[in-house]
This record gives sequence, structure tokens and C-alpha cells, in this order.
Amino acid sequence: MPTINWDTVATAAATAMFVTLAVEYAAKPRLEARKERILAAGKSRRELSAAITSIAIPAAFLSVDLPKEMRGDVREAVRAERNRQYERMREQAQRMVDGADAHVGTFLGRSIPMVMSYITTVYGIMLSARTRHDKAQMIYDLSKQMGMVLDGRWWQMPARVRALREVERLVKRSQEQGENEDEAARGSVLSVNRQGVITGHQGR
Repeated sequence: MPTINWDTVATAAATAMFVTLAVEYAAKPRLEARKERILAAGKSRRELSAAITSIAIPAAFLSVDLPKEMRGDVREAVRAERNRQYERMREQAQRMVDGADAHVGTFLGRSIPMVMSYITTVYGIMLSARTRHDKAQMIYDLSKQMGMVLDGRWWQMPARVRALREVERLVKRSQEQGENEDEAARGSVLSVNRQGVITGHQGR
């Protein structure tokens, strides 16, 4: 009968216990923390995708012109619904910009400025002097492309690349329109000031 080397058994048992404790107290907390970060990032991205859908729906509704032949009572009911949808779109834009830090923090590389540009552009459109129809049309177009960028499948990569370029183009166009609005507003202020100066001189 072979003899048992109890020293070897004890050493192996101690080593196994040490490894188990090391994993439990050192590696496991880091793995759990990493798992939580991944889950939080996935949740934030799903929330952003849901927010894009939530703002695209009222935007699509508001971008449709009312038929001229619509009856008066029906027209009033539709206008009331359009007011409700506009408020829904405004509130969603506000929520997105308020939670921008959480959404942007889950992305890496080029995706960070892309997501930030989308959120701030949508919010800027809502604050602009554009008509409700123009705001809705721009937000719908932008959200449609952004949805493809974020939620498109791997086999849709060519379409996602095209959507990304379209997002960049729409953001640039919105910025240019905003600059034109600012210049027009400054021109109006200068015109009013000049008229005030002229009026003041005439009164003397």
C-alpha cells in the first residue's frame, strides 16, 4: 500500500485555499465592478436609443402639413394634438440634454463627439426661432439617421456609414442656419438702435 505524503497534501490544500481567497477578495470585486460598468453602459445606450425613438415619433407627426380641406372641428382637434406632441418633443429634448453626461460617458473614440453633437443640435433646434414644422422636420431627419448609426446591425455597416455622414451633414447645416439667425437678429437690433438714435435727434 502506497504511503501518503501528508506534507504534499497539506501544501496543495493550502495553495488551493489561497488561490480561492485571492480570487474572492481581489479579482472578484474587480470583475463585478467591470460587469456593473458594462451593464450600466448597455442600459444607458438603450435609454438613448429609446429617447431617439421617443423624439422622432412626435417630430414625424408635426412635420406633416394639415390638409387644407380638413373640417374646422377636426382641424381644431388635430391642432390640439399637435400642441401636445410639440410639448412632448420639447420635454424629450430637455431630458436628453440633462442626461447627456451619462449617455456620452458610455461611448468611446469618435462616437463621443457624434453623440454629443446629436444631443446638443436637437436641443439647439428646439431653442431656435424656426417654425414648429421646420424644427420637427430637422429633428426627425437627424433622429432617423442617428437611430441607424446606433442600432444598425453589423451587416448594415454600409448603411450605418452613410447615416453617420448624413448626421454630420445635418449637424453642420443646423449650425450654419443658427449662425444666419444670429446675424439676422443682430441686424434687427442694429436697425432698431439706429431708428432710436434718429428719433432722439429729431426730438431735440
